Amino acid sequence: MTGEKGHANLGKRTRRVLATATAFMFLSQNFAWAVCADGSTFPPGGYVSGQPPASIWSPGLFTGTAGSIFIPDNSVFEHNDPNQPVTGGGHNWVFDQGTTLCKAIDAGPAGGTPTAWTIPSSGTADCILLPIIRAASGNPPVPVIVGFGDIPFQGNAVTPTCDPTQYVGGNPLVGPALPTNTYFNHLGCSISHGVASTPQTATTYLFVAGIRSGLFVVPLTNVAPTIGGDAGKVQAGVDWFGQIPLGAKLTNAAVSPDGQFALATSIRRLPTVFGCYNPLGDPTRTDPVTGVQSFPITGPVDPNFSVSPANTVPCMAVGSNGLQVDLTTTFGPDNQPYFGGTRSVTSFNTDPGGPAATAWPQCIFNGFSFPNPPPTTLMGKLAVVFNVHSANHCGTAVGNVAFLAGPPLVPQAIISHGSYMYLGGVGFPTLQMKVTSDFVGLSRYASRTYFSGGTGLMTGLGVADDLGSVMNFIDPSGLGLAAEEVIVKVPLCEDM
Repeated sequence: MTGEKGHANLGKRTRRVLATATAFMFLSQNFAWAVCADGSTFPPGGYVSGQPPASIWSPGLFTGTAGSIFIPDNSVFEHNDPNQPVTGGGHNWVFDQGTTLCKAIDAGPAGGTPTAWTIPSSGTADCILLPIIRAASGNPPVPVIVGFGDIPFQGNAVTPTCDPTQYVGGNPLVGPALPTNTYFNHLGCSISHGVASTPQTATTYLFVAGIRSGLFVVPLTNVAPTIGGDAGKVQAGVDWFGQIPLGAKLTNAAVSPDGQFALATSIRRLPTVFGCYNPLGDPTRTDPVTGVQSFPITGPVDPNFSVSPANTVPCMAVGSNGLQVDLTTTFGPDNQPYFGGTRSVTSFNTDPGGPAATAWPQCIFNGFSFPNPPPTTLMGKLAVVFNVHSANHCGTAVGNVAFLAGPPLVPQAIISHGSYMYLGGVGFPTLQMKVTSDFVGLSRYASRTYFSGGTGLMTGLGVADDLGSVMNFIDPSGLGLAAEEVIVKVPLCEDM
């Protein structure tokens, strides 16, 4: 009985921890917090390396890490074992350049908060090695897989969830959608065929790029929990976006928060921005020729929807990043693309968003001659332009307004979390920026220094929701030496 009570009490404590973490993640997108995730207040001037609560996390483990992503899953304890630490309802997937992109395994006291990460074996479903694809002979040439071993550099993830209450009668298969329904929810309900889902239960789609072969999407799904086995989500295949030409040496991948666009860029001095429309399939069932929607987001979901094979998704060059070297690409909380590198942060228009023809995403068809009659909806117009691969209408991205007044920046990493972006790079501290939109949709920014004082080269950033922390990946040598990465962990504080 004592053991049973102990497990019951531990389960209750774990549920309380997960409920608190879920509430924090939700509220941080809508309200200002008076305190940080650990209960402290944000210090004037930000966190400083070597000064508590800044602390070193798992030193000497990773190599040239390009950041991490917290992926929610259905796990409670690491390896589903109550004698191991709690996972906080998810895991951090780390873009390690020494091993590969892997799910970090939590280490620490039984039933307690993790105190370190470990790297799983690279041959397991917890790690991702991309296929190497080459164009074979033939007319037209047919791409073939010639091996595996490409390491993802930088990527992004989306977890489309389904809230059936956004449809009349609570049935997405029958009832039309309410005015508050979104593309994101319509996509999630299409994928689940109307079954309610949460970030912990729904499939996560991880978008990554390999320099040898291009853009990929990796579904991550929960495995059946067994004590000692995998906890949470593992990879469930790899799919390749075949409409992006081989040889582009792509390294950075991003997906919009609503799942409607995927982007891929290269750090190898190629300024082209490749874009894919409806990378998980078109939940609106828009006719790509006429632009007519048979299942708009105002209607019920398509009962026959399935995630599209990636090589059938329309992709093309949508514009240029406007940088000498693009080191990092992401979507902001405002659904706008951001590019960082030598020597600026750029976006499509200095102040992105809004109704201008040159703003994202309508810049994709800026100047395009539609047939008569033209599509009447934004999604319809996008479908037509992508279908005919009419490229580069967005032109060249320009310096973003939030960074024009300050000193030149060379961002190595830009990530998004809720309503915030975090930037880190060469010769400047980690910056935190709250991003909002005004009444016409133009992006607005408020920023502050978040972390400073680290010596070496900033290689990546991550937000560990399970730890309530921002993770600053730093290479003290600046040379990318094996197992030299230092992670400085500071509290997550989103109170602006």
